[in-house]
Amino acid sequence: MPLQGSIRVPSDKSISHRAVLFSALAAGRSPLRALLPSADVLSSLAAVEQLGAVVERSQGANGIDAAITGFGGQPVRGQQLRLDCGNSGTTTRLLMGLVCGLGVDAVLFGDESLSSRPMGRVIEPLSAMGARIEAQGGTLPAHVLPAFGVPVEVDGLT
Repeated sequence: MPLQGSIRVPSDKSISHRAVLFSALAAGRSPLRALLPSADVLSSLAAVEQLGAVVERSQGANGIDAAITGFGGQPVRGQQLRLDCGNSGTTTRLLMGLVCGLGVDAVLFGDESLSSRPMGRVIEPLSAMGARIEAQGGTLPAHVLPAFGVPVEVDGLT
């Protein structure tokens, strides 16, 4: 007998952040349903708007519903962007890598608590791959400058 029916899976912060960032990178409109209704996810939504994505959001029955029209890998250029990560470490870490790959001039900053957290575990590997990141003491604010990457060999993938 085949299994039939539907389930409602609770929203997930990690998946919500990634869905927002991937949708912003894409060309075209991406509908997202039931994003986790949290300040951290709202920080990611606000940051991708600063990068040039168009975000429509509403409160859905199971979380935040959004439609993101992405910038197709061509973010806002020609000005220094200020990306407020609020108190979201996940937004900061994912966004830092994303911004490095986009070749934009951006300052990532957050609230007092986030600004006291070490970011070396993100800054160091990105810098080793050719990113230019200025972060006094390895904390926010972090100034990400346009840079070109270098070849990297990753060993041990399975």
